[in-house]
Amino acid sequence: MENSMNKEITYIDVDVDSQSSDCSEEPPRPQAQPSEKIIDKKILICKQDQNSKTFPRRQRSKRIINSKIPVCKEDQLDSNKFQFYFEDILWSSFSEEKRNSFAYLDCLWFSLYRNGLPKAKVLTWVKGRHIFSKKYVIVPLVCWGHWSLLILCHFGENLESKTAKPCMLLLDSLEIADPRRVEPDIRKFISDIYEVEGKPDHKKAILKIPLLVPKVPQQRNKDDCGFFVLYFIDLFMRCAPENFSIDEGYPYFMDENWFSAESVQNFCEQVTFFCR
Repeated sequence: MENSMNKEITYIDVDVDSQSSDCSEEPPRPQAQPSEKIIDKKILICKQDQNSKTFPRRQRSKRIINSKIPVCKEDQLDSNKFQFYFEDILWSSFSEEKRNSFAYLDCLWFSLYRNGLPKAKVLTWVKGRHIFSKKYVIVPLVCWGHWSLLILCHFGENLESKTAKPCMLLLDSLEIADPRRVEPDIRKFISDIYEVEGKPDHKKAILKIPLLVPKVPQQRNKDDCGFFVLYFIDLFMRCAPENFSIDEGYPYFMDENWFSAESVQNFCEQVTFFCR
């Protein structure tokens, strides 16, 4: 990433369909207990998810961090690095009270649902996340070698609610690639989740849930989409209100002051620092 960013959307010409992209899907790794990580000479013991025996986990290695934050990224962000940073650093940085309002899906589950793993198995994993009891659900998407972020909002609320009506936010750092092309797969995924949960009239309900695509910072090369998804997650968890309704207008907390070029740059450098 360059040292500075415009708040204007910057479009780039990149073949997001290429499966050779460094952002491409990966198969799940065997379950493994997390190992100790040495960070700034302090040993951090990472807590496993209570449901880790049910879900596919990744082998985690010992990491020694002993240098200052680099100016530019040296490594690409694959699914292992993404999940490491998200679970062990980003997610754990929030209070338990904040985390209780959120649920998240593994960054490969949507891809596996679309591309090969028996759907029933993926839906069983999703059911274990109890998404209808949470205000917000974080769903990283990896499609056509490109990362984007889906956030399910207030899915436990009634569609007629005036204060917290269900909606979906799709945050994509490559707007030129047409984020809405994945909408049919998203709605099929959500429909299957509703069906597994035994929600009545789920097919009609899904059609009524709006999918919104907010304006967000845009990447400047083909390799940064995973970094931007982590940035969007961090920003949303810090800034999202307890409740919001799209009846009050477009997600009003996502205005032009929601992010800055400097914050994007600093965050990407921080991720690189921890994931090398």
